[in-house]
Formats: sequence, C-alpha cells, structure tokens
Amino acid sequence: MMKVMLVDDEPFIMQGLEVLIDWNALGYEIVKMASNGGEAYEYLKSEQVDMVISDISMPVMTGLDLLKRIREEGLSDAYFVILSGYNDFKYAQQAIRYASMDYLLKPIDREELTDILKRAARMRESEHDETGMTAVLRALRTFRSDQDIKTYGDEINVPQGRIMLLKEQLDSLIAAVEQNDITEINRSVDVLYDETRDRGMSTDVFDLNLNYLLFRLIHLAVEQDESVDQEEVLSYISDNVYESGEIRGSRTHLKRFAISYAEYLVQLRKNVSRGILQEIEHEIRANFADNLTLKDLSRKYYVNSSYLGQLFKKKYDQSFKDYLCSVRISEAASMLLKTDEKIPVIAEKVGYKDTDYFIQKFIELKGCTPAKYRRNSGLE
Repeated sequence: MMKVMLVDDEPFIMQGLEVLIDWNALGYEIVKMASNGGEAYEYLKSEQVDMVISDISMPVMTGLDLLKRIREEGLSDAYFVILSGYNDFKYAQQAIRYASMDYLLKPIDREELTDILKRAARMRESEHDETGMTAVLRALRTFRSDQDIKTYGDEINVPQGRIMLLKEQLDSLIAAVEQNDITEINRSVDVLYDETRDRGMSTDVFDLNLNYLLFRLIHLAVEQDESVDQEEVLSYISDNVYESGEIRGSRTHLKRFAISYAEYLVQLRKNVSRGILQEIEHEIRANFADNLTLKDLSRKYYVNSSYLGQLFKKKYDQSFKDYLCSVRISEAASMLLKTDEKIPVIAEKVGYKDTDYFIQKFIELKGCTPAKYRRNSGLE
C-alpha cells in the first residue's frame, strides 16, 4: 500500500476527500490527516509517506511553504498534489518549481484525482534511484546542455517575483505537437523564442518554461498509451534531443525536437492499435541468424528505437539483445537434438561467428555446454 497524507485546515474537506475515493482499491492507505502545513512538516520529520495531498492556503504553514521546505531540506520525495480554490497560474508556477506532481482546483473532480493516483502508482513502481522530478530535470538538462544535474532546487533558481511562464505560447506549441502540425510547430517555436527575446528572459526563467513544456509532453504520451510510464518518455527525450552541430536549447533544436516528438506520439497511437511487437517478433523468428539490430528494425517498421526497446523490456522483461539471444539459443538447442551437425556450424547458422561466445551464451541460458546438451539427449 502507498501511504498518503491529507493536509487541509477545513475538516469537512478532508472528510470529503476520505470518502471521495476508494483508496484501498487503488492501493493507497491514508496514514495521516493534518490540519496545516506545520503539523504535516512535523509528521514528515519522523515518518515517510508516498504522497501528500495538500491545500494551498492554511494557517501556520501554507501548502506551498510545506512543499518548498521539504524539497529544500530533502525531507521527503513524496509525490505532492496541491489543492487550490484559486485559478491563478502563479501558484501553479511555484508548485512546478518545487516538484509538485499536479495542481488541482476545488471542488475536486473524482476522476481527475483517480487518474493522478493511478499515475503516481505506476511511477512509483518504475522508480529506482532517482525521483521522477529529478529524472525530468535530467531530461531538461540533457535538452539544454551536457551538464549533469543534482537536484531540482540546484538547477532552477529563479528569483521570487520574477517568474514568467509563457503559458499561452507554450500551450499553442503543445497543441501543435499533439496534432502533428509541422507548420504550426515551427510557427509556435518562433513565437515562443521571439517573446523570450522581447521580454529579456533569463536562462533560468526560460528553463522553467522548458520544464513546463516537458511535463505537458510527458502527460500527452501517458494519456495516449496508459502502459507508457514516465521513464520511457524520458528515455525517448534523452535519446532524441541532440544532433551534431546543433546548439542545444536553440530555436532550431526545439523545432527539431518538437517535430520528432509529434511523430513519437503518432507512433504511440499506431502501435497501440496495430500491435507492432507481433510483426517484429515474426521478423526476428524468420531472420534470427541475420545481423539484426534494434536500430534497423525500428527504421524498417517506422518505430523509434528507444520506444521499441522499451516495448521489449515491458513485454519480455529483457532487452531486445537478450530476446534475440534467447531465440537463437532455442533454435540452436533444437538443431543439436535434430541434427548431427558440428557445434561451430550450428553456431554460425543461428547467427554466431564466434563459437566460444556461442558456447558461453548457451551455458548461460541452458545451464550446460552444447556438447553436454546433445549427450544428455542420447544422440552421442
């Protein structure tokens, strides 16, 4: 069960949240109901939770102050959802800045909150050593430069009162990407960069805008295919944001990336409906002895190689390379039992020119050498 803490100074709001969702059915347990940010902060000093759902306006400590404090102090990496009665994006800007997962307006919509809880559960399952927000910022820094990143707060250091989110321009670009409208993508990027220049926007503030863009694009992919998780999309972004001779974060770079991402979304739509893996499985089993590569298959079937690799990992719990190896070794095992051909010949027929390497892979998968495998069958 994922542990969740509700924070609101109005008891009836918390009681409403408690009965609004079937928490247990979604894999959650409410472990704490705090009446303000200060009480929640003290609780997090000694206890860990997986999610905090907090009102924005409270006495003692606001929801944003709580979020800011636990992020800056490294007190909790819990997913954080801000609840607000204010439809003012300056609050959402601050929430984004300190790694809030989402920002919901009151009254809370049951389906919207349910979707967030399901998404958080998927993200938690896929996480390993870094938080979702750190991964997003890693993608952002990959987009901007070769530098590594440490924490969200280290990277996005925007002076208070000077946050400037070009939401209208960014939303136009996001819509163009979703519609795969190349002409509109190019126009929207030009408008975004012209506005950035005209306002004299600093690099840090522009990074905040790119961060917002990446968040929205990630959500587009997840909405397209529920089986896609954040790490898959980040992997795509990391693999497709750089081209030799191109300045990262430049106008040309963003255009290329946005057009590429639009095509990625098209691929997601196609792959969901046509089952691309089935076609590629047939290809591998028919041509396993050839020098098959993920890049060649992705090119042949018009699928992004990073996305194809993730499909293999998801379905078979192994990489494409390991899957191909298992097909080859299975075929070799069949040939050992059905023919009297020499082991080096069989190795070459299944795609291995190096017999020693073939024997090594055979032992890994079958637990014995090819010769012993054949002897155990009674053929020698």
